Amino acid sequence: MRKKSASAKRNGFIGLGVMILLAGATVFGSEPLFKAVDSVSGTNLYTPGTYTGSARGYGGDVTVEVAVSGKKMNSIAVKGEKETLLNMVLPGLTDTILSKQSTEVDAVSGATLSSNAIKKAVDQALIQAKGGTVETSQPYQEETKGQTDTKWKDGTYSYEAPEFDENGFKDQVNMTIKDSTITSLTWDCIAKDGTKKSKLSMDGNYKMTDNGPKWHEQAKAVIDYVMSHQSMDGLMKADGYTDTVASVSINLHGFVNGVKDCLSQATGEAPNAKSSLKNGSYSYEAPAFDENGFKDQVNMTVTDNTITKLTWDCIKEDGTKKSRLSMDGKYKMTEDGPDWHEQAKDVTDYVLGHQSINGLMNAEGYTDTVASVSINLFGFVNGVKDCLSQASGEVPENKASLKDGTYAYEAPEFDKNGFKDQVNMIIKDNTITNLTWDGVSKDGSKKSKLSMDGNYKMTDNGPKWHEQATAVVGYVMEHQSMEGLINASGYTDTVASVSINLSGFVNGVKDCLTQASK
Repeated sequence: MRKKSASAKRNGFIGLGVMILLAGATVFGSEPLFKAVDSVSGTNLYTPGTYTGSARGYGGDVTVEVAVSGKKMNSIAVKGEKETLLNMVLPGLTDTILSKQSTEVDAVSGATLSSNAIKKAVDQALIQAKGGTVETSQPYQEETKGQTDTKWKDGTYSYEAPEFDENGFKDQVNMTIKDSTITSLTWDCIAKDGTKKSKLSMDGNYKMTDNGPKWHEQAKAVIDYVMSHQSMDGLMKADGYTDTVASVSINLHGFVNGVKDCLSQATGEAPNAKSSLKNGSYSYEAPAFDENGFKDQVNMTVTDNTITKLTWDCIKEDGTKKSRLSMDGKYKMTEDGPDWHEQAKDVTDYVLGHQSINGLMNAEGYTDTVASVSINLFGFVNGVKDCLSQASGEVPENKASLKDGTYAYEAPEFDKNGFKDQVNMIIKDNTITNLTWDGVSKDGSKKSKLSMDGNYKMTDNGPKWHEQATAVVGYVMEHQSMEGLINASGYTDTVASVSINLSGFVNGVKDCLTQASK
C-alpha cells in the first residue's frame, strides 16, 4: 500500500509539474503552446503538397514554391526578379514567415516592393493549398500600335539596336510590308567584327545548351509566330521570355524592340524625338507619390526640333529632392556602384545623345543598354514621353474628339484561366457615359456572375472580382481617363480596394477609345 501511495504521490507531483510548465508557457509565450496543441488537433489547414504563387516585384516577377503539411508551411523557395534585390530580402523574410506561420510580417526596409511580392506570392500559394482559386496575372502584352487596325505602308524597313549588348552583339531586324501585311521578317545579331549570330549558331560556334534548339532555330520560330499571327500579341512576357512558343528559351527583348520600330516606321510614326517638336520648355510630374514617397519629375527644353536640355529627379512631399539626398549620401542603394544621381545623369545623357528613348528600357523597366544604370526607369520614360507629346502637340487620349456611339472590345484569345476580357463603352458628347468590364469563359460563363455567386474566389477575404472591376470602371468614369490607374506591372496603386491585374481592362478601354477617335 505504501508503495502504491508513494507512486500515486509521485505521479501527482509530476502532473502538477506539467501543469506548472504549461502555465509558464502560457504566461511567458503562448505561441509554442498553441503550436503544440495545434499539432495534435484533428483539423487540417492545408492539403499537403507544394504550391506555387507569383507576384510582381520591383525588378520583375517573383515566384515562390511553398511546401506545406496539413497544418503548417514547411519551406519557401523563391526565384525570379533581380538577384541583387532578392538578396536584400532573403532568407530573413521567408524565415520570419515560416517562424510566424503567417505573411503578416514587416517588409524589409529598402526592399518593400520585393518583400510585398514575396508575401503576396506566398498568400497565393496558401490559397491553393486551402483549395481556393487565385487570380493570375496575364501575359505581358506588347503594344504594337495599330497591328490590326492601322494600315501599314508598303515598303522595306530595318532596325539596328543603338549599342552592342554585354555579349558584344547588336540586334538587327528587317521587315517587308506589302498590302498592309508583313511578307518578310528576319532577325539576327551582329558582332563588332561583323560576324552574324545566326552563322555562328549554324556552325556550332554559338552554343547555349548541350541539347535543345539552337539560337538560329529559335529565332526562326519567333519569326514564324509573328508572320503567322501578323502580331506580337501574347508572344513576350514582362521578363522578355515567352511561354507561347514552346521551343523558344532565348530572350526576345531585342527582337520585339526591332519589330515595334519597323511597324512604327510602316505606320508613318517618326522615332520618339524625331517628330516635329515645337520650341519650348516642357515638364512632367507623376500623378501620385510612389510607395517610397517620391514623385518623378522630368523637365525638357526643345530648340530647333532637338532636345537641348533634359533633367530627371524625384521629389518628396516635403520638397526634398532624391538627387540631393543621393549627393549627400542619404539615399544609398548599394555599397558600391554609381549613386542614384549619377545613374539619372547617364540616362538623360543617353537620350540627349540619341535624341530618342528607343532601345533604352526593357519591359521590366530596366536598361540593358546603359551599362552603369541599374535603377528602374519607368518614371523617367513616362516623363520623357509626356514631354515629347506636349512638344509635338498631341492631345491626351481622353481629351481627343470622340465620336458618339457604342464600342466593344474582346480579347483575341482566352487567358491562362480560360477567360477573355470584354469591355463595352458608350460615348456621348465627347464623354464616356457608360463602361463595363467582364470576362467570358469558353462555355459562355461570365466572370462577374461566377464572382457574385461565390464560384470565382480569389482570397478568403477582401473585395470580390466583380467588386474590384466595378471600382476601376468607376475610376475611369469619374476621371474620364486611365491616367495614373495602372502601374508598370499591370496592377494599380491608385484604387486601394483593387488587387487584380488590369492589363485586359486597360487594353479594352484603349481599343474602344481608339475606335471612338477615328
